[in-house]
Amino acid sequence: MRGDLVEDGCHVLHVEVEDLPVQVAVAHRPDLSGFPVVVHVDGTVLDASAAARAAGVAAGEPLEAALARCRGAVPVPADPDAHARVAAGLLDVLTELTPLVERVGPAAAFVDVAGALRRHGSPARIAWLVRDRVRARHGVSCAVGVAATKVVARLAGRAAGPDGVLLVPRAASARFLRPLPVTVLPEVEGTVEAVLAEHGIHALGELASASPAGVRRVLGPVAARRLQDLAWGRDPRPVVPVPRRAEVDELRVETPCADAGGDRGRLERSVRVLAREGAALLRAQGRSTRRVDLVTVTADGAVLTLSRALATPTRGEHELHLVTRSLLAGTTWTAVPETLRLVLGALDAPRSSSGADRAAGRPGDGDETAPEAPADTPAGARRGARRIRPARVTLVRGPSTTTIVTADIS
Repeated sequence: MRGDLVEDGCHVLHVEVEDLPVQVAVAHRPDLSGFPVVVHVDGTVLDASAAARAAGVAAGEPLEAALARCRGAVPVPADPDAHARVAAGLLDVLTELTPLVERVGPAAAFVDVAGALRRHGSPARIAWLVRDRVRARHGVSCAVGVAATKVVARLAGRAAGPDGVLLVPRAASARFLRPLPVTVLPEVEGTVEAVLAEHGIHALGELASASPAGVRRVLGPVAARRLQDLAWGRDPRPVVPVPRRAEVDELRVETPCADAGGDRGRLERSVRVLAREGAALLRAQGRSTRRVDLVTVTADGAVLTLSRALATPTRGEHELHLVTRSLLAGTTWTAVPETLRLVLGALDAPRSSSGADRAAGRPGDGDETAPEAPADTPAGARRGARRIRPARVTLVRGPSTTTIVTADIS
């Protein structure tokens, strides 16, 4: 079968650096490769490696409980600056190829490469190029799904595995989706999942083949049509480029939350982690904030933002947690939240180095031997941040897989 026929129309890529905190930790410490790694922020689990998750470790739980459950786990403090550098570096790699880049997570994006084929080759070649550049520059792997629509590309990326590329031809989209559970669609959770299960619909193939009239009766006309279109791989949503923000004086931390399924109790645990990580960033830079934004990105692409101006500046974790929890309580959504982002704005001036610091040999803002922050450091972290020597990244060559789901094309 000719490759150009297989890839015809497959111009949508979903690129994601999975388990970003763990991958960054292993990139900086290659000796941790293969061990159950638990990345934590102020005593709370931020992320865990596959081996640690297999032992029952989950994000948001106390570190002490995680280490008790997984005896051989290696605790590693989170490095928010390094996470932000890798996330920004991924966007740099993608925007070097095309401006049509839509960020959809902390380290995930949709890319429309239709206009880049002449310069860079086929969609599969572009996927390999992205994967190799991210690995070479940052020592982390990414999964790339290639398809004709966003829904298929996202699920292909999830199925590709670490450092994998999975291309699903347009003609094979329905066959690829058919055995997947309906819960792979972010829109199917809670009541919708229960209603479909009640009518014997558990897989996308069963949803696609169900009577449209019957699905409309149980879900309503709008949701029924939307879900059946997705089950067939039909997704008219274009890749909407999001301009890179101009340099502003703010700090950002974010976390994926799709696994919470919209459960507010689990989302509150994610908010606590954000508050701790945000407070750690403020303390590291000797700054305080007067404005707190909580941004919720949902599965349907909506970006919901609530803000709170503070009467007095703070860098305390407790205060940030109270504010962000209040903002979460005031947020309503119609689709499952996929990402929570904490933005700390209206920052005061950074703390300058004291004479005691210089006498002790600790680098400060005026340390001439400290290198400048990398160019791909987020703007908010770059302005007013202390100059610190970036951790060494060692490239670890891992297994590389590329898969194409073929279809009969006559």
